Amino acid sequence: MSCIDSLKRHKAAGPDNITNEHLLFDGSPVFVHLSVLFTAMIRHGFVPTDFCNGIIVPLLKSKHGDPTSLDIYRGITLSPILSKVCESILLRLYGDFLSSDPLQFGFKKNSSCSHALFTLTETVKYFTKKGSKLFLFRY
Repeated sequence: MSCIDSLKRHKAAGPDNITNEHLLFDGSPVFVHLSVLFTAMIRHGFVPTDFCNGIIVPLLKSKHGDPTSLDIYRGITLSPILSKVCESILLRLYGDFLSSDPLQFGFKKNSSCSHALFTLTETVKYFTKKGSKLFLFRY
């Protein structure tokens, strides 16, 4: 199964307004251009800025809760489909050679951002209980 074949239909478009169906039904001419683009990105070590953009959309976790409560929502990011395809190709080709820090939570098998949020929350609780000051650093 190719990276394109694994795309699901009827998913929302990212900020570029390109949907999975554009790639699923466009045919081979677009794949030649994507191949040239992805090869150039790897050779030049450059990722287009648009690949890094996303639209954060709140989704209800449960239909049975209070929709006016912020706790019932989770955020998802609608990313450009071309960046997802590029990532999928890279993972398929080089996934066995890639590793991440053990402290990375999101975008990793058997881990999620909720694990990171839990760890952060417990760490903040621990240090504030001990009277320590906490500072938020932004990069």
